Amino acid sequence: MQERSRTGSCPSCDRTFIDADNRRGELIVFLKRLEIAGFKSFAEKIHIDFVPGVTAIVGPNGSGKSNIIDAIRWVLGEQSAKSLRGSKMEDVIFAGSDSRKAVNFAEVTLILDNTQNLFPLDYTEISVTRRVFRSGDSAYLLNGQTCRLKDITTLFMDSGLGKEAFSIISQGRVDEILNSRADERRNVFDEAAGVLKYKTHKLQAEHKLFETTDNLDRVLDILKEIDDRLVPLEKEAGLARKASTLRSELREADVRLLHHDASSLQQQISEIAAVVKNDEAEQRKISDTLTQYEKDLDIDKKGLVKVELQLDEYQNELIKQTAEVEKWEGRRLLSVEKTRNTKQQVERIRQELQTAEETQRMAKDKHRAMQMKQKTAQRELEEVTKESKQVTAMLNSSLKETEQQIEQLKSVYIERLNEEATVRSEIKHVEERLQGEKSSTEKITVQTTLLSERKQQLAKEQQEKIQQKMTVQKQLDELENSAKACQQQLTAEEQRLSTQQQVLQKALRKQSEMQGRLRALESLEKDFSGFYSGVKEVLHAKKQQRIQGIEGAVVELITTEPAYTKAIETALGGAMQHIITTTEHDARRAIGYLKTKNFGRATFLPMDILKPRELPMNSRQVLSQQHGFIGTAFELIQTSAAYESVAKNLLGQTIIANDLETASGLAKTIGHRYRIVTLDGDIINAGGSLTGGGAKGQSTLFSRKAELETLSNQLQKMDQSIQQATALTSETRNLVGASLHLRDQLRVKLEETQQKKSLIHASLQETEMELRSVEMEISTIEIGRTDTVSAEKQLSTKKQDLQIRHEALKRELQETLEKLEGLERLVENRREEQQSLQKRLHDLQQKSAVLKEQNAYHSSSILETITQIDELDLIINRLQEEQHYVQEFVIGKELTPEEIEKQSQQANDTKKYLQQTIEMEKAERVKQAKRVRDHEQRIKTIRQQVGTISERLNTLRIQLSRLETQYETVRDRLDEEYGLRPNELHLEALDIPLLRKTVENCKQQLAKIGPINPNAIQEFEEVSERHEFLQSQRNDLVEAKNTLQEAMAEMDQEMKSRFETTFEAIRSHFRRVFKDMFGGGEADLVLTDPTNLLTTGIDIMARPPGKKLQNLRLLSGGERALTVISLLFSILEVRPVPFCILDEVEAALDEANVVRYSNYLKKVSDQTQFIVITHRKGTMEGADVLYGITMQESGVSKLLSVKLSEMAEEISS
Repeated sequence: MQERSRTGSCPSCDRTFIDADNRRGELIVFLKRLEIAGFKSFAEKIHIDFVPGVTAIVGPNGSGKSNIIDAIRWVLGEQSAKSLRGSKMEDVIFAGSDSRKAVNFAEVTLILDNTQNLFPLDYTEISVTRRVFRSGDSAYLLNGQTCRLKDITTLFMDSGLGKEAFSIISQGRVDEILNSRADERRNVFDEAAGVLKYKTHKLQAEHKLFETTDNLDRVLDILKEIDDRLVPLEKEAGLARKASTLRSELREADVRLLHHDASSLQQQISEIAAVVKNDEAEQRKISDTLTQYEKDLDIDKKGLVKVELQLDEYQNELIKQTAEVEKWEGRRLLSVEKTRNTKQQVERIRQELQTAEETQRMAKDKHRAMQMKQKTAQRELEEVTKESKQVTAMLNSSLKETEQQIEQLKSVYIERLNEEATVRSEIKHVEERLQGEKSSTEKITVQTTLLSERKQQLAKEQQEKIQQKMTVQKQLDELENSAKACQQQLTAEEQRLSTQQQVLQKALRKQSEMQGRLRALESLEKDFSGFYSGVKEVLHAKKQQRIQGIEGAVVELITTEPAYTKAIETALGGAMQHIITTTEHDARRAIGYLKTKNFGRATFLPMDILKPRELPMNSRQVLSQQHGFIGTAFELIQTSAAYESVAKNLLGQTIIANDLETASGLAKTIGHRYRIVTLDGDIINAGGSLTGGGAKGQSTLFSRKAELETLSNQLQKMDQSIQQATALTSETRNLVGASLHLRDQLRVKLEETQQKKSLIHASLQETEMELRSVEMEISTIEIGRTDTVSAEKQLSTKKQDLQIRHEALKRELQETLEKLEGLERLVENRREEQQSLQKRLHDLQQKSAVLKEQNAYHSSSILETITQIDELDLIINRLQEEQHYVQEFVIGKELTPEEIEKQSQQANDTKKYLQQTIEMEKAERVKQAKRVRDHEQRIKTIRQQVGTISERLNTLRIQLSRLETQYETVRDRLDEEYGLRPNELHLEALDIPLLRKTVENCKQQLAKIGPINPNAIQEFEEVSERHEFLQSQRNDLVEAKNTLQEAMAEMDQEMKSRFETTFEAIRSHFRRVFKDMFGGGEADLVLTDPTNLLTTGIDIMARPPGKKLQNLRLLSGGERALTVISLLFSILEVRPVPFCILDEVEAALDEANVVRYSNYLKKVSDQTQFIVITHRKGTMEGADVLYGITMQESGVSKLLSVKLSEMAEEISS
């Protein structure tokens, strides 16, 4: 291999590389550095520094070379785990090996040179990093800053490094270009032409165009619907304006009357509440005093009981103490006589015990001394004996025996060598026989498989033919009956089909009507049609997220069953359009929004300050026992838990009854304190007034919401019914056709069946004969297979045994050789030691005889002292037992006269103390009893005062509750009907009779006008405004659609121009490069559809020297690969890329073509940096830098240091 000009070492590692020629010194390196950590087989972090020209990466198969290419592809944004030769993205993380644990993440960093501003970033060096964790998390970094995958792909788009780019070409990519369809192959040309970004932008524009067209269609549909609504709404608005004026007058008068009633009731409530407050304060004060007295009484009672218990205890103790005084006097007289006799006996025992213990102590001292002498002599004897044995053993191990062992080991070593050679020869012979048996087994298996398949096929045919025979026989019996039944069935099916078609048509018409109604209602719901203008604007603002804290309108957030819809609508009234807000601050902010925009008014219900209202428990219990009581309105609705307090505030004190008659009875039961609503929508207001009647054809927000839900459910059921009817009709139609066909065929089948039966019988006999023949052949082969498998198992077992024996023989040979060397060293040492050992053995034998005599004497003396000590132990034990008995049972149980006298005096003193204490406790008992009587008298007086105040408070509270109920009724009317609070209006002097007359007149005029659409004015204004808005939207959408279509046409023209220019340039270079690479011949690129440059595919035509011009698929493997490589070089000349990675693309080339490939690679490396994975000598010789990848440790790839001389020897070999 030709040497380069110089070599150098990487400054950050010990790798040695071959530097580039001086001619490339001025080139700018684009791919500067690759850092890999934890990626696939690279367990440890490595980095590769790239230089201009061609960098080759070599190494044996399976060492991890291609993992470097996978790392580059991965860091550039590859998302397909399959493209990275894995099943999921976690497979790129090092999974561990026999000696290493798995790592938790993989990271690859690619450092690129941007000094030529190839990328639109203001950096001279770009670092792209990708990491993935075993948990599934991943990250992309651009110059150390976190970014998105989209940022990476956008950065590399049309740079030659994108997904469809030609910067990374593997052998699989070559095959893909070779085998792909013509339209798929153009992706490479699109990347070279730089039209991928235009295609991306066109796709985005097409998506926008689709959305714009869809939006335009929806706008046109809504405009048509609005046009139909405008004329009737204008008429309804005139009546609504007149009714609105009357309602305003009615509202003003009614509100003033209600405020007057509320003010009067508040004054009465305040006066009574003040009296109740004073009485409650007095009651609490007296109750506190009573509580304290009761506590004192309890303490005194407990003290009295304690004194009496203590007195009883002292009296019982006095009786015991008197008996104790008499006992001690008797014991004093008896103890004087016993004391004199016991002293004499104790002295005698003490003297005998002292003499025995002294004798025993002397004997034990002698015993210990003899034991010490015996142990010393025994230890010396053991040491002498041990040394004698050692010397004797050493003498016995003579020089002659060692020499004999050496000769024996030599013989064994030669025998083992011969045996090892024999075993090795037998292993080879067994392997050859085993291979032959395996081949026989495989052949037998193939034969058996084929025969078994044939047997199964024949058995299946046999069963089928038997079944066919039975079926034919049955058909012969049933054909005449089938013909009659077929005609009857046909007539019935035709009648059923006619009926089913009529039902299906009716259902389809009804479905169409319901769908039209549903679309109209959904449009109204979407536009918040029917809401007051202020409410509608707030809901639109919430939808567009212009106002925060808006939960929605009451009617949007509650639902109820259809049976209660009318009642709940009536109970809510205008409150249906109240808006629920999260906080009071949100409500004030929404009011400010309405004021600023002059959008109208609305009532808000802040969730944080609104308090729930419920029926009192006593009223609820009374109502639950009455006929016709359904429940409170709150109990009949469904809403989220977050809105329950709001719902209770609105509906918690509204009662729902069956009808007006039962409602009247319920109102009387609770004294007309609460509002009652019937299922028909009639109202008995708090206080006794009634509201009722009906509105013809009037649709409310609540009923619209209910109708929407009902229509949706009905449509779902209708769809299911239509599907079932359609399936049933189709099934019946199929049955009719089948019956007609069957009727026509029955006559023919009757004649054919008999012939068929004869043919089946003959075929069945033939099949059975062949089946028996196959079964016999299978049995014969199975016998041969059993013998072959048995022989194969025996040979495998014998091979394993021989291999085990072979390994054991090699170990024995090594061990025998080591023993021989050790024994030869011992021979010389033992000759010198033999003489000195003989003299030492004689001295030790003499010393051992003397020590044995001393040991025998010491053993005799120790035995005598042990006998003497045991006898003295018996004497001492007897005396100690006698002494213990006297001390414990004679002296220990008797007290001295002085002690007895002392105990007697103490008993007398205790007796006197107890008598004095008893007198004191009696006096304390009398005092404690008097205190208890005084406390009981005071408590009785205070309880009488508490009872008087409680009766007065109960009367006042009942009166206060009645006034509060009346006030809540007035307040609820203000809130529910007018959305006001009692304190929101400052009243002056009012003419109450005039106000009541005004209310009555307004109601009469409204009755004459009759039912109207209360939302007509607002709906007319909103629909008109929406009509103008939608007209504007339609114009904008039409303009946007035209603009998008023009932009797409411009992009198509630009893509055609770029593709055509690039294609012609690549085509021209391909013709030339092909001749250079093949040394002749011709090639061409052909468009499959030249009239459509945006979608046309590309075919590759080639004619190597000496052959005809033909399609790429008809060439040999090497010719096809070299053709694609020629195409790659042609693209690089037209659209140079900063760097290109080639992974064994030349694997299919012969040596001559590899040289051409390598030479051309060097030629174009002046403008493109190449990194190649290769096994070929010619490619290695043309490289500027060589890196070696190996797997010294199982499963772990390493980047090795390689010197030029070593590489040259390796390539030559």
